[in-house]
Amino acid sequence: MGPVRPWVSLVRFEEYGPLFLLCGLAGALYGGLASAAALLGLLSFIGFFSASAFVLNDVTDWREDSAAPGARNPISTGALSLRAGVAAFCVLAAASAVSLAFVGTRALAAAPLAYALYWGYSVGPKWKSRPVADVVVHGSVPALFVFMGYSLSSRPSAGALALSGAVFCFAAMSGLLQEVRDLDKDASARKTTASLLGKAASSDAALALLAGGLLLFAAASLSGAIPMAMAALIPAAYAVAAPLLALRRGRSDAGDAIAAIRTRGLVLALLALAAYALVTAA
Repeated sequence: MGPVRPWVSLVRFEEYGPLFLLCGLAGALYGGLASAAALLGLLSFIGFFSASAFVLNDVTDWREDSAAPGARNPISTGALSLRAGVAAFCVLAAASAVSLAFVGTRALAAAPLAYALYWGYSVGPKWKSRPVADVVVHGSVPALFVFMGYSLSSRPSAGALALSGAVFCFAAMSGLLQEVRDLDKDASARKTTASLLGKAASSDAALALLAGGLLLFAAASLSGAIPMAMAALIPAAYAVAAPLLALRRGRSDAGDAIAAIRTRGLVLALLALAAYALVTAA
Protein backbone atom coordinates (compact mmCIF):
# COMPACT_ATOMS: atom_id res chain seq x y z
CA MET A 1 0.00 0.00 0.00
CA GLY A 2 1.46 3.36 -1.05
CA PRO A 3 1.75 6.36 1.27
CA VAL A 4 -1.27 8.13 -0.28
CA ARG A 5 -3.73 5.24 -0.24
CA PRO A 6 -4.40 5.27 3.55
CA TRP A 7 -5.28 8.95 3.38
CA VAL A 8 -7.67 8.35 0.50
CA SER A 9 -9.28 5.56 2.51
CA LEU A 10 -9.56 7.82 5.55
CA VAL A 11 -11.28 10.65 3.68
CA ARG A 12 -13.48 8.27 1.60
CA PHE A 13 -14.56 11.24 -0.47
CA GLU A 14 -15.27 9.08 -3.51
CA GLU A 15 -18.17 7.39 -1.73
CA TYR A 16 -20.48 10.39 -1.35
CA GLY A 17 -18.36 13.47 -2.02
CA PRO A 18 -19.22 13.84 -5.72
CA LEU A 19 -22.93 13.53 -5.01
CA PHE A 20 -22.68 16.06 -2.17
CA LEU A 21 -20.96 18.55 -4.47
CA LEU A 22 -23.71 18.04 -7.06
CA CYS A 23 -26.31 18.77 -4.38
CA GLY A 24 -24.75 22.16 -3.73
CA LEU A 25 -24.34 22.83 -7.43
CA ALA A 26 -27.95 21.86 -8.18
CA GLY A 27 -29.24 24.23 -5.53
CA ALA A 28 -27.03 27.06 -6.81
CA LEU A 29 -28.12 26.60 -10.43
CA TYR A 30 -31.77 26.43 -9.50
CA GLY A 31 -31.47 29.54 -7.35
CA GLY A 32 -29.93 31.50 -10.21
CA LEU A 33 -26.27 31.71 -9.28
CA ALA A 34 -25.03 35.28 -9.06
CA SER A 35 -21.45 34.82 -7.83
CA ALA A 36 -18.80 32.33 -8.92
CA ALA A 37 -16.82 33.12 -5.76
CA ALA A 38 -19.79 32.19 -3.57
CA LEU A 39 -20.26 28.92 -5.45
CA LEU A 40 -16.57 28.08 -5.11
CA GLY A 41 -16.79 28.85 -1.40
CA LEU A 42 -19.81 26.59 -0.98
CA LEU A 43 -18.30 23.70 -2.93
CA SER A 44 -15.10 24.05 -0.91
CA PHE A 45 -17.12 23.97 2.29
CA ILE A 46 -19.03 20.87 1.18
CA GLY A 47 -15.83 19.09 0.20
CA PHE A 48 -13.85 19.90 3.33
CA PHE A 49 -16.77 19.52 5.72
CA SER A 50 -18.02 16.17 4.42
CA ALA A 51 -14.44 14.83 4.39
CA SER A 52 -14.01 15.97 8.00
CA ALA A 53 -17.15 14.06 8.98
CA PHE A 54 -15.88 10.87 7.33
CA VAL A 55 -12.54 11.23 9.12
CA LEU A 56 -14.24 11.93 12.46
CA ASN A 57 -16.29 8.76 12.05
CA ASP A 58 -13.13 6.68 11.55
CA VAL A 59 -11.35 8.39 14.46
CA THR A 60 -14.19 7.64 16.87
CA ASP A 61 -14.80 4.10 15.56
CA TRP A 62 -11.23 2.85 15.24
CA ARG A 63 -11.40 0.40 18.18
CA GLU A 64 -14.74 -0.95 17.09
CA ASP A 65 -13.66 -1.27 13.46
CA SER A 66 -10.47 -3.10 14.41
CA ALA A 67 -12.56 -6.02 15.65
CA ALA A 68 -14.51 -6.28 12.40
CA PRO A 69 -13.25 -8.57 9.62
CA GLY A 70 -12.07 -6.75 6.51
CA ALA A 71 -11.94 -3.37 8.25
CA ARG A 72 -11.80 -0.41 5.85
CA ASN A 73 -10.70 2.07 8.52
CA PRO A 74 -6.96 2.82 7.98
CA ILE A 75 -6.56 3.74 11.64
CA SER A 76 -7.91 0.34 12.67
CA THR A 77 -5.59 -1.48 10.29
CA GLY A 78 -2.56 0.47 11.50
CA ALA A 79 -1.97 2.15 8.15
CA LEU A 80 -2.39 5.52 9.88
CA SER A 81 -1.98 6.53 13.52
CA LEU A 82 -4.84 7.90 15.61
CA ARG A 83 -2.87 11.14 15.97
CA ALA A 84 -2.68 11.47 12.17
CA GLY A 85 -6.45 10.96 11.93
CA VAL A 86 -7.12 13.64 14.54
CA ALA A 87 -4.75 16.03 12.75
CA ALA A 88 -6.50 15.40 9.42
CA PHE A 89 -9.87 16.14 11.02
CA CYS A 90 -8.61 19.42 12.48
CA VAL A 91 -7.18 20.58 9.15
CA LEU A 92 -10.34 19.69 7.23
CA ALA A 93 -12.58 21.27 9.86
CA ALA A 94 -10.58 24.51 9.77
CA ALA A 95 -10.65 24.58 5.96
CA SER A 96 -14.42 24.11 5.96
CA ALA A 97 -14.86 27.05 8.37
CA VAL A 98 -12.64 29.31 6.24
CA SER A 99 -14.65 28.41 3.13
CA LEU A 100 -17.82 29.74 4.76
CA ALA A 101 -16.43 33.28 4.58
CA PHE A 102 -17.44 33.39 0.90
CA VAL A 103 -21.00 32.01 0.93
CA GLY A 104 -23.06 34.93 2.22
CA THR A 105 -25.42 35.33 5.16
CA ARG A 106 -28.34 33.13 4.07
CA ALA A 107 -26.22 30.12 3.19
CA LEU A 108 -24.03 30.67 6.25
CA ALA A 109 -27.07 30.44 8.53
CA ALA A 110 -27.55 26.76 7.64
CA ALA A 111 -23.94 25.77 8.38
CA PRO A 112 -24.28 25.37 12.18
CA LEU A 113 -27.06 22.84 11.66
CA ALA A 114 -24.93 20.93 9.17
CA TYR A 115 -22.06 20.79 11.68
CA ALA A 116 -24.38 19.72 14.51
CA LEU A 117 -25.90 16.94 12.43
CA TYR A 118 -22.86 15.48 10.68
CA TRP A 119 -20.27 15.83 13.44
CA GLY A 120 -22.94 14.86 15.95
CA TYR A 121 -23.35 11.65 13.98
CA SER A 122 -20.07 10.44 15.54
CA VAL A 123 -19.65 12.46 18.75
CA GLY A 124 -21.90 14.13 21.31
CA PRO A 125 -25.44 12.94 20.58
CA LYS A 126 -24.02 10.16 18.36
CA TRP A 127 -26.92 10.11 15.95
CA LYS A 128 -25.54 6.93 14.37
CA SER A 129 -26.54 5.02 17.51
CA ARG A 130 -30.09 6.39 17.59
CA PRO A 131 -32.61 4.55 15.39
CA VAL A 132 -34.55 6.82 13.02
CA ALA A 133 -32.34 9.81 13.90
CA ASP A 134 -29.43 8.08 12.13
CA VAL A 135 -31.36 7.89 8.85
CA VAL A 136 -32.75 11.41 9.28
CA VAL A 137 -29.21 12.80 9.58
CA HIS A 138 -28.11 10.90 6.47
CA GLY A 139 -30.90 12.58 4.54
CA SER A 140 -30.76 16.02 6.11
CA VAL A 141 -27.14 16.97 5.41
CA PRO A 142 -27.28 16.62 1.58
CA ALA A 143 -30.67 18.37 1.65
CA LEU A 144 -28.99 21.23 3.53
CA PHE A 145 -26.34 21.41 0.81
CA VAL A 146 -29.11 21.94 -1.76
CA PHE A 147 -30.68 24.60 0.44
CA MET A 148 -27.35 26.36 0.95
CA GLY A 149 -26.69 26.37 -2.79
CA TYR A 150 -30.08 27.91 -3.49
CA SER A 151 -29.58 30.46 -0.72
CA LEU A 152 -26.42 31.85 -2.31
CA SER A 153 -28.54 34.16 -4.43
CA SER A 154 -32.22 33.57 -3.62
CA ARG A 155 -34.60 33.43 -0.70
CA PRO A 156 -36.13 30.02 0.14
CA SER A 157 -39.00 28.99 -2.14
CA ALA A 158 -41.42 26.09 -2.51
CA GLY A 159 -39.32 24.74 -5.37
CA ALA A 160 -36.16 24.80 -3.27
CA LEU A 161 -37.93 23.00 -0.43
CA ALA A 162 -39.31 20.36 -2.82
CA LEU A 163 -35.88 19.76 -4.35
CA SER A 164 -34.31 19.56 -0.89
CA GLY A 165 -37.04 17.14 0.20
CA ALA A 166 -36.41 14.87 -2.77
CA VAL A 167 -32.69 14.85 -2.01
CA PHE A 168 -33.47 14.09 1.65
CA CYS A 169 -35.41 10.99 0.63
CA PHE A 170 -32.72 9.73 -1.75
CA ALA A 171 -29.91 10.30 0.76
CA ALA A 172 -31.86 8.73 3.63
CA MET A 173 -32.45 5.70 1.41
CA SER A 174 -28.71 5.37 0.81
CA GLY A 175 -27.97 5.74 4.52
CA LEU A 176 -30.44 3.02 5.41
CA LEU A 177 -28.87 0.66 2.88
CA GLN A 178 -25.45 1.40 4.35
CA GLU A 179 -26.80 0.26 7.72
CA VAL A 180 -28.14 -2.93 6.14
CA ARG A 181 -24.65 -3.59 4.76
CA ASP A 182 -23.12 -3.08 8.21
CA LEU A 183 -25.72 -5.04 10.21
CA ASP A 184 -23.27 -7.70 11.37
CA LYS A 185 -20.55 -5.20 12.31
CA ASP A 186 -22.97 -2.89 14.15
CA ALA A 187 -24.85 -5.66 15.99
CA SER A 188 -22.60 -5.61 19.07
CA ALA A 189 -21.82 -1.89 19.01
CA ARG A 190 -25.03 0.07 18.48
CA LYS A 191 -28.68 0.02 17.57
CA THR A 192 -29.58 1.44 14.19
CA THR A 193 -32.75 1.82 12.18
CA ALA A 194 -31.76 -1.22 10.11
CA SER A 195 -31.16 -3.37 13.20
CA LEU A 196 -34.53 -2.25 14.56
CA LEU A 197 -36.42 -3.03 11.35
CA GLY A 198 -34.45 -6.00 10.06
CA LYS A 199 -33.11 -6.50 6.54
CA ALA A 200 -36.41 -7.11 4.74
CA ALA A 201 -38.30 -4.21 6.32
CA SER A 202 -35.29 -1.93 5.84
CA SER A 203 -35.28 -2.76 2.13
CA ASP A 204 -38.98 -1.94 1.97
CA ALA A 205 -38.37 1.34 3.79
CA ALA A 206 -35.59 2.19 1.33
CA LEU A 207 -37.99 1.59 -1.56
CA ALA A 208 -40.57 3.81 0.16
CA LEU A 209 -37.99 6.60 0.53
CA LEU A 210 -37.09 6.31 -3.15
CA ALA A 211 -40.78 6.54 -4.07
CA GLY A 212 -41.21 9.55 -1.77
CA GLY A 213 -38.31 11.35 -3.39
CA LEU A 214 -39.73 10.71 -6.86
CA LEU A 215 -43.17 11.95 -5.79
CA LEU A 216 -41.67 15.18 -4.46
CA PHE A 217 -39.69 15.63 -7.68
CA ALA A 218 -42.80 14.95 -9.77
CA ALA A 219 -44.92 17.33 -7.70
CA ALA A 220 -42.31 20.07 -8.09
CA SER A 221 -42.24 19.51 -11.85
CA LEU A 222 -46.00 19.36 -12.35
CA SER A 223 -46.60 22.41 -10.15
CA GLY A 224 -44.06 24.46 -12.07
CA ALA A 225 -41.73 24.85 -9.10
CA ILE A 226 -39.07 23.38 -11.38
CA PRO A 227 -39.40 23.10 -15.19
CA MET A 228 -42.16 20.64 -16.10
CA ALA A 229 -39.90 19.06 -18.72
CA MET A 230 -37.78 17.68 -15.88
CA ALA A 231 -40.54 15.16 -15.13
CA ALA A 232 -39.34 13.26 -18.21
CA LEU A 233 -36.38 12.06 -16.12
CA ILE A 234 -38.55 10.23 -13.58
CA PRO A 235 -38.69 6.88 -15.46
CA ALA A 236 -34.87 6.83 -15.45
CA ALA A 237 -35.07 6.34 -11.67
CA TYR A 238 -35.67 2.66 -12.37
CA ALA A 239 -31.89 2.43 -12.74
CA VAL A 240 -31.68 3.17 -9.00
CA ALA A 241 -34.72 1.08 -8.09
CA ALA A 242 -33.39 -2.06 -9.82
CA PRO A 243 -30.54 -2.73 -7.33
CA LEU A 244 -32.98 -2.15 -4.47
CA LEU A 245 -35.44 -4.65 -5.90
CA ALA A 246 -32.64 -7.16 -6.41
CA LEU A 247 -31.64 -6.74 -2.76
CA ARG A 248 -35.22 -7.17 -1.58
CA ARG A 249 -35.56 -10.39 -3.59
CA GLY A 250 -32.29 -11.77 -2.25
CA ARG A 251 -30.48 -11.60 -5.59
CA SER A 252 -27.72 -9.26 -4.37
CA ASP A 253 -26.23 -8.06 -1.10
CA ALA A 254 -26.38 -4.57 0.37
CA GLY A 255 -22.77 -3.77 -0.58
CA ASP A 256 -23.43 -4.44 -4.26
CA ALA A 257 -26.70 -2.50 -4.11
CA ILE A 258 -25.00 0.54 -2.56
CA ALA A 259 -22.18 0.50 -5.13
CA ALA A 260 -24.67 0.32 -8.01
CA ILE A 261 -26.89 3.04 -6.55
CA ARG A 262 -23.96 5.41 -5.99
CA THR A 263 -22.75 5.04 -9.56
CA ARG A 264 -26.18 5.24 -11.15
CA GLY A 265 -27.28 8.04 -8.85
CA LEU A 266 -24.24 10.10 -9.84
CA VAL A 267 -25.01 9.57 -13.53
CA LEU A 268 -28.66 10.52 -13.03
CA ALA A 269 -27.68 13.63 -11.07
CA LEU A 270 -25.38 14.73 -13.88
CA LEU A 271 -28.14 14.09 -16.41
CA ALA A 272 -30.60 16.11 -14.33
CA LEU A 273 -28.20 19.06 -14.14
CA ALA A 274 -27.55 18.90 -17.87
CA ALA A 275 -31.27 18.71 -18.61
CA TYR A 276 -31.98 21.67 -16.33
CA ALA A 277 -29.28 23.72 -18.06
CA LEU A 278 -30.75 22.89 -21.48
CA VAL A 279 -34.33 23.61 -20.45
CA THR A 280 -33.55 26.94 -18.82
CA ALA A 281 -31.31 28.00 -21.71
CA ALA A 282 -34.00 27.28 -24.32
